[in-house]
Amino acid sequence: MRANRLQTALNNLSVALREAEAALEEMRAEADPLAVHIFVSRRRYRNTPDSKGGRRHETAARLSWQTACDLGFRGSLGEWERLMGAVPKR
Repeated sequence: MRANRLQTALNNLSVALREAEAALEEMRAEADPLAVHIFVSRRRYRNTPDSKGGRRHETAARLSWQTACDLGFRGSLGEWERLMGAVPKR
């Protein structure tokens, strides 16, 4: 009886492992839209020439933050600016 139960448990475990590996492969194949947006926004933010008052960077950060919120980002604008690599204001 115990050997039969153990064999059944091992079979269930191997099926679960195959399902988990298939799910991982599927996730790796799909691009995460928020991750892509973060990558592109950071590059744009760094390469944007700014004015004396920093208005361009503020506008770029706010617009990209709004898009990120639509994609599922749950942080505040300040957290988004830190993620973009903004320097603290003086």
